Amino acid sequence: MRIIPVILCGGSGTRLWPESREDLPKQFLNLIDHHSLLRNTVDRALKVSHCPAADIVCVCLESLSTTIQSALKDAGAAEHILCEPMARNTAAAVALAARYCQEMFGADSYMWVLPSDHYIGKLDVLEAALHSAVKSADDNKLVTFGITPTRPETGYGYIKCEKSSDLSILPVEKFVEKPDLQTAVSFLQDGSYYWNSGMFLFQTNCVVESFKALAIDVFDGVESSISVGHINMPDEDLYSQVPKIPFDKAIMEKSSDVTVIPCDMAWSDVGTWESIWEISPKTEENNVTTGDVVTIDSENCLIRSNSGRLVAVAGIENIVVIDTNDTVLITCKDSSDPLKKLVEKMKAEQRDQLYFSSRITKPL
Repeated sequence: MRIIPVILCGGSGTRLWPESREDLPKQFLNLIDHHSLLRNTVDRALKVSHCPAADIVCVCLESLSTTIQSALKDAGAAEHILCEPMARNTAAAVALAARYCQEMFGADSYMWVLPSDHYIGKLDVLEAALHSAVKSADDNKLVTFGITPTRPETGYGYIKCEKSSDLSILPVEKFVEKPDLQTAVSFLQDGSYYWNSGMFLFQTNCVVESFKALAIDVFDGVESSISVGHINMPDEDLYSQVPKIPFDKAIMEKSSDVTVIPCDMAWSDVGTWESIWEISPKTEENNVTTGDVVTIDSENCLIRSNSGRLVAVAGIENIVVIDTNDTVLITCKDSSDPLKKLVEKMKAEQRDQLYFSSRITKPL
């Protein structure tokens, strides 16, 4: 049995601006500890799967390939980097990785698909879940990892599971889009719904056949692009024609052979400043601070000084303050939608501060 961790390095992390930028998204940042989210994902995958570092596969935008190589070189995990000419969502990325794994590691290998920018605090739980996933994949199942909900979260997709005598492997009844608050509360009370973690495991030949049966347009588009280009660098013109669709919608929601491994692994998608506050060590006042920060009569705040300047706050609650060389952000901790809208507005205005390079070329 050969498990191949496939790390999807896409995503722009707009809800983590101004630290996450278009040309240096969140997976390359040290947001939790002294390592990037990407490096933590690689280290976690190696520790849990016990595979050699040389077997790590990364799928990324071609424009980020040099950054990926630099980030993974010290870990010995920069051997298999697949470069997408442009982002076509996760179905194309998984199909590209499946064809690569089929050719490089064999059709009987197991692909463990992982986002590059998540946090998992309980590696022992993850390892047990991985063993269950392999067991289910042996039966030609497409396996996903479901997180036991801890709150009525409206920002995540959900998976409703059927009852089973084996509580470690559950059949899927349906996938559910991000719900409103009332629906999320009902999901939590129901007990048969799990957060969709975006992690998957399956045999390579199984997912290839699933693409041929359920999303042949995606598979054929990827196949054509690599036949003209290369297995790890598809042809740009042909790849641009691959349907832009998430893997969940293209394959998982259509297949009748999907199972869920329910687990409580202290998981976070690290998608908002609030999520970083939740998983970070806190002061007595429940503040999370980084850099030169002084607080008084303030609580439940996230304050990061990355510019070298002193950031001082007084008499505030539930606020995020992010200070970089070229930007200061102040926003409510528990509301990420306005920040997403703010980034969209700055894109329309073509602001330099959307790019990391502006922090070097245009400091304050």
